[in-house]
Amino acid sequence: MCPVYCVYFVAQIGLPYLQPTMLERIACLAVVASLHAVAYICGLLVIKRHEAGEPLLEDERDRAIDGRATRTAYFILLTGMIVVGMVMPFNNSGWELVNAALFFIVLTETARYALILIGYRQPRLAH
Repeated sequence: MCPVYCVYFVAQIGLPYLQPTMLERIACLAVVASLHAVAYICGLLVIKRHEAGEPLLEDERDRAIDGRATRTAYFILLTGMIVVGMVMPFNNSGWELVNAALFFIVLTETARYALILIGYRQPRLAH
């Protein structure tokens, strides 16, 4: 998710003149979302192919790591949506709000997966 949207945000911030019309902005977002979907589906197929015939084993540690990461990511998303929905509309509108909301969604998912990876790397005996 992160690499595709990083390119999108660089194009939006660094080269805003490339998409002056609404149709061009929607097309750019659609291309990025389509690339994200294709990458996700390909990754899922690779994972499912390697898991063929193996039972899924998830224990308490896996659920605890996922729970901690999801809780932290939820607060990142909540903070971002408060900024986008309650603070930014007083000074900004249109694509600035859309891009800010999309940024916080990407940041939340990236943070969640990074926290899951960190959770598996550090020994932890309790919540």
